[in-house]
Amino acid sequence: MEEYIQQLNIYLKGGQVLSVNFRVEKADKLNTQIDAFFKALGDKDSSGKNFLFQGQRPVIVRLSDVSAADVVSLVRKEKVENKAEPSA
Repeated sequence: MEEYIQQLNIYLKGGQVLSVNFRVEKADKLNTQIDAFFKALGDKDSSGKNFLFQGQRPVIVRLSDVSAADVVSLVRKEKVENKAEPSA
């Protein structure tokens, strides 16, 4: 079984990097929260506002503190073990 994860890395002007992970159904389509974040970054009227990521780990980011951001798509596969009986 495969699980798709998108890791959003937010690079802050102070030098810190904030990483937020999202489960997604398809690796080639951005999570809706990530998409909304990128749109807010590009909006001049939103520059002084905060952006809230909701989920198991709520995260608030001040948009004016962001210098860059990127997304890494990851695939996690469950290892299938062969449970063969040992020979006698």
